[in-house]
Amino acid sequence: MCFILCYYVTKTFDYAWKEFSKRKKKYALNVMLISLVVVMLITLNSLGTAYKEASRLPFEKMQSSIIIQKNGNVPENITGAVTSCSLAPINNNLVSEIGTIEGVKNIFYGLFLWVFDDDNFKRVLGVNWGDSLGTKIKSSILEGNIPQSDGEVLIDKTYAKQYNVNVEQKVEISGEKFRVSGIAKGFRKDIIASDVFMNLEPAQKIAYNSKNLQETETFNQDDINIIFVDVKQTEIKAVTEKLRNILNQKSLKGGKTPTGKTIGSYNIYTPKSFENQISSLFVLSDKLILFISLITIIGSVLIIMRSMSHTIIQRKREFGIMKSVGFTKRDIQKEIGKETILQVFAGYILGIAVSFIAVLLLARTKISISIPWELNPYPHFLASNPNLLDTVQTYLLPIQFQPTYAVLSFIIVIIMGILTTITTTNQINKLRAMEVLKNE
Repeated sequence: MCFILCYYVTKTFDYAWKEFSKRKKKYALNVMLISLVVVMLITLNSLGTAYKEASRLPFEKMQSSIIIQKNGNVPENITGAVTSCSLAPINNNLVSEIGTIEGVKNIFYGLFLWVFDDDNFKRVLGVNWGDSLGTKIKSSILEGNIPQSDGEVLIDKTYAKQYNVNVEQKVEISGEKFRVSGIAKGFRKDIIASDVFMNLEPAQKIAYNSKNLQETETFNQDDINIIFVDVKQTEIKAVTEKLRNILNQKSLKGGKTPTGKTIGSYNIYTPKSFENQISSLFVLSDKLILFISLITIIGSVLIIMRSMSHTIIQRKREFGIMKSVGFTKRDIQKEIGKETILQVFAGYILGIAVSFIAVLLLARTKISISIPWELNPYPHFLASNPNLLDTVQTYLLPIQFQPTYAVLSFIIVIIMGILTTITTTNQINKLRAMEVLKNE
């Protein structure tokens, strides 16, 4: 059956293939243009998709879609425990209010502190070990366990190595002694990077008892200063708008932070917040991609039609003879259609191959995303360790060969082939057989 089908196809396209073979150089341009359309459609749209996916990478690590913080005052002196990045405390009641928003799947939160002790500086993160944030930190434990009581802490391996701290030893945090229950691998430049992880309640107690912190921002016993919200990707924009409406009502606006943010206002970070920070080569908006694609398609169609028209003029005698021996408009249209189909398929296959290779090469490209100052858990004014000041995260471009775009490009080149066939056939039908043969 397969042999019969192949034989039938070969015979059906026999004439078209001979014409295609005779005019390789002339038809090569058409094939290249068709392949260019396929490559442009697939790679540009794949880049656009990868660009959007790349902006979500910092959030995927956190298993959240939105991060909320509040801008606070700068402490007059850097001693004891203060909230990180001059962030203001957030009332825990806000978490319940956010949970009522339609589209919110999950909420988790924590308390970041900078503790300036006499022995050394410490970044402290208070967490609930049962939520997504606590689960993520638990999965990074290299030795020991999570804190089983408020008197225990988990420490980062870099901090443990730097200060020669082991499990079962005690560390001093804001004048209190805590037993080290375990050691976790470093989170490097992640938003939750910290030297010490502890239960949320003792972290809140440290903040509440800090005279320097209370003089800077009023801190209640159960306050927090960072909230992670997980929503469906399709609902991020809608949920963000609802969050802005809620948070704008709660903002008590005052002066300015060191980075120019309004004190008392809330920061809402979404993947959109990072889009403009991705390497400019890949910042392609949907409108720009559509514009370039349309220009490429229209330009290619015009060039292909011009090329086909030129070929028809050169084949006037051939078409004149065909019409004189009884070939109908439909018969000629079929032959032109077959030649066009061969060019379309050759160009499409070449375009798919080139696109696949291009996507593989682009997948090796590194992109950089800089974490905003307010989200960086390390003080910029402590420059003793430059590596901790580097807030730029590097990722491989998350680009993939998208079958959807391959199908879309196939539909478009088929439409191009149909338009070309109709146009060229109309030109042929204008030829009069006797006049053509007479002139020849």
